[in-house]
Amino acid sequence: MCPFDLFSGLGPMLLLSSFLPFFLLIFALAPGQTPNREANLTIEEVVKLARAGFSEDVIITKIKRNGKAFDLSTDELLDLKKDGLSDNLIKFLLDPSQPYTPPPPAAAGSPAAPPPIAKKYPQDASASHVPSDPGLYLLTGNTPTKVDFKVMLGTEVGKMPMKKGKAIAYLVGPAARMRTMLTKPVFYLRPPDGKEIADVVLVVFKKKGDRRELDVGPPGPKQELKSETMRQFDSVEVGPRLFKVTPQPLKAGEYLFFLVGSAEPPKGIYGKGCDFAIDDDSKAKR
Repeated sequence: MCPFDLFSGLGPMLLLSSFLPFFLLIFALAPGQTPNREANLTIEEVVKLARAGFSEDVIITKIKRNGKAFDLSTDELLDLKKDGLSDNLIKFLLDPSQPYTPPPPAAAGSPAAPPPIAKKYPQDASASHVPSDPGLYLLTGNTPTKVDFKVMLGTEVGKMPMKKGKAIAYLVGPAARMRTMLTKPVFYLRPPDGKEIADVVLVVFKKKGDRRELDVGPPGPKQELKSETMRQFDSVEVGPRLFKVTPQPLKAGEYLFFLVGSAEPPKGIYGKGCDFAIDDDSKAKR
């Protein structure tokens, strides 16, 4: 064999061995093979970070570094809201590519917000004697008589194929337990949670047999009371969710402080309210 043939066979092998370290380095740096690469961020991890108290700035930075947009369903969005995630965080989960401007750092030594000013109520000697439970109270001296908010039943009348008809709400029983002969009595009213004094109207009942009725208009959650059934009253807040209520002079009859918007016809509830009665004092004098 010619010596040149020997060297010609060794040439490629020597060349390959010279470049072998470079090939190994390229494979070591290939995408997906870096051992320190950060794993993809998950929704659960974002929720965990928010619950741990990390700032929105930190979490959004991590979401943007992750670079993955999450395709969230309506139910998933509702769950994230229940988990306490802000609208801003959810927005970046849906689209991490949008620009983000971190909030400016709080100025050192900035004065603290002033404490809220306590609400002042007019002085009322009887307010402290009214219990804290929702209801209507009539005080005799310092002794309160209470009426709870009652559920009114109802019936629908005049309903025809092309006509809605109307609903009649009623309380069972011909007369209220709370009674007075004063034509301008002073009551104390605590509305139930979720209701304000603006939701209360004073109406007069129509007595019919063993019950007291009120026309509340077409069937539905929104009542349409007739103006002739409503009576005027003045109210003043004399304590937290406690109102001193003074009707304009009333005639003898059965009345109700009615909660507007309290009807739930599918549940058989046509309204709620507190009832009372004005007795005819001329009969008491006979």
